[in-house]
Amino acid sequence: MPELTVTVRVPLPKQPTLAALERAIFKSLQSAGRQLLLQAFVSVEGAVLEGAKQRRRRRYLLTRFGQIRFLRWQTRTEAGYGYPLDRALQISSGDPCSPWVRSTAAWLAQAHPYRQAARLLSKMIGQSVDHRRVWDWTQTSGKAVKDRYEMLRRSLFQDGEAPSFAGPSPKIVSTSADGTFIHSRAGPIEVKLGLWWTGAHLQRPSSAKARWLLQGKGFYASTQDADTFGQTFYALAAERAGIAKAKDVFFVSDGAGWLGDLPSDWIAPTAVQLDHFHGKLRISEVAKDPERAARWWAWVAESNLGALGRSINSLASQGRIDLEDGRKLLGYLARGQGAINTYVRMQEAGHSPQMAPRGSGAMEHNVDLVVARRFKRQGMRSWTREGADNLLALRVLAMDPKGWRDWWGEAAD
Repeated sequence: MPELTVTVRVPLPKQPTLAALERAIFKSLQSAGRQLLLQAFVSVEGAVLEGAKQRRRRRYLLTRFGQIRFLRWQTRTEAGYGYPLDRALQISSGDPCSPWVRSTAAWLAQAHPYRQAARLLSKMIGQSVDHRRVWDWTQTSGKAVKDRYEMLRRSLFQDGEAPSFAGPSPKIVSTSADGTFIHSRAGPIEVKLGLWWTGAHLQRPSSAKARWLLQGKGFYASTQDADTFGQTFYALAAERAGIAKAKDVFFVSDGAGWLGDLPSDWIAPTAVQLDHFHGKLRISEVAKDPERAARWWAWVAESNLGALGRSINSLASQGRIDLEDGRKLLGYLARGQGAINTYVRMQEAGHSPQMAPRGSGAMEHNVDLVVARRFKRQGMRSWTREGADNLLALRVLAMDPKGWRDWWGEAAD
């Protein structure tokens, strides 16, 4: 088997502290890596050259060892002009960086602001990288992921081709959705986030601070309209969690706005739960009195909306609450009346409280984790829909380690 060989010489620092030694060895290893790559390119090109040689073309490529400069042959065949070395390496002729650099830039940028991601990447490869290059690579990568999601949506909802799911049919797939706003120069933009999970694991069961961790968890997030979002969310959940094969599909949300139509339009759950936290919060905002709010919620839990309506009308006639706010609250609770205690029925059927919760605590946490921690930091007020959607595609992909590895292949290692 052919081998590549290079001699590594490390000049010993005058003061050989650990920091100085690490720096010297790192620089020497980076240099050796570049030399080995150039050797490999010569060997690979010699094995794949075909057609009439035209000329040797210069190329610069940013790699995990820093930037390299090399020459490769341009050839002509019946299919036209091309670069056999580029084809063998599976890189496009115009790509300025290696797949590893591109995937690492995407990973850093989905977690950190672009300038910070550029600084981190520069330290990793020992070569200065401008934040605008990281932005460009990230946006291009994110658009490719987003296009793949769109292709999956169209295959299911336009062509009728169901996504493939190789795993066993899940007993239950639990889902939730919510929205949050990010800033743009044109005003607030709503980011819609969908979450699914297929199980829960008790972390540190012997500890007093034990907590449940969701398993089989996945996300979809975008600034799309509600219908496109719902279709893509379902298509991804079908591919990654087997939602189309699940015996039960549980959906929990506050049921407000576009969330009221999402389940019936696209998720088709077998059970819908109105989030208790948001329900109590809305009641508290209108009731303006803790004891009154508790009494109102007790009526809601007992499906006694008649008593609630009479109380609202009486208090509004006395000027103690706003009548319009009261009517909106009553309408909201009437729409979700059948979903107040769904969790009880699901738990009685054998599902755990983690798979059939009465609130959307998991959703609230993940809105912060997926969206707020990257898109709502101080000073972030210039997002565009396209830029946010491209980065969101990478962000949700990075939340799935297996999905990230499958997408980037060897470049993710």
